[in-house]
Amino acid sequence: MKYIYLLILMCCIFPSSAQTFTETGKTYPVNTEGDKCVINGFTTFNGFSDEKIYANTLLWAIENICPQLREGLTNIDVPNKTFDCEFTLGSSAESGLNNTYYVKATFRVADGKLLYYLHDVLIESTVLVMKKVTPLEKLAPEKKVAHKKTMDDFVKSESSMLNKLFDFIATYQLAPITHWSDIAICRPVEGMNEDECRLAFGKPQSIIETNGETQWMYTSSFYLFFQNGKVKTIIK
Repeated sequence: MKYIYLLILMCCIFPSSAQTFTETGKTYPVNTEGDKCVINGFTTFNGFSDEKIYANTLLWAIENICPQLREGLTNIDVPNKTFDCEFTLGSSAESGLNNTYYVKATFRVADGKLLYYLHDVLIESTVLVMKKVTPLEKLAPEKKVAHKKTMDDFVKSESSMLNKLFDFIATYQLAPITHWSDIAICRPVEGMNEDECRLAFGKPQSIIETNGETQWMYTSSFYLFFQNGKVKTIIK
């Protein structure tokens, strides 16, 4: 019996830690859908509400895709927990390539799962001194070594991006979201926290801290003033 107690004690002292998505290095292959090449599937986040998964997915996109505000995101549908976006990826450092990949994507949350659908991928590469843009569907990786190298590079880049997104969803400590109806119509209200404001309006153009108050400027006529992490004053 004492050995059982010892084993339990050791498990308590040295808890096993699950690997992150990035650490596992999981890849998400290209699939064929008719005459299109897509990357589609879903990831389950056990114990997470659909609202939390959606909020974290949208926040990640705002921080990592949008240059400002919510640029690059379209069809944001809060009630149905979905949005579309466009983004660019570069070649992986070890690939020896210097490609740029232009990607369209749809993200949707349902039943504790994040469903992802990446499509209409364009590859920009340099041929001599000229830029060449090729749809992913035009590659023949089973026939041409160069095409396989490009396909492998793209899969590595999009897989790295998806793993970082999944890690963010799994680890980000989201503030309580209680203003979903206002977020859905982009309406600022007093009492919103910073996460709610990013969800509703995107990335502010500037953030200024003065005398215990935080000022976010979205446009020259739209300002939010925070105290203790919540909106106190709105200028619009």
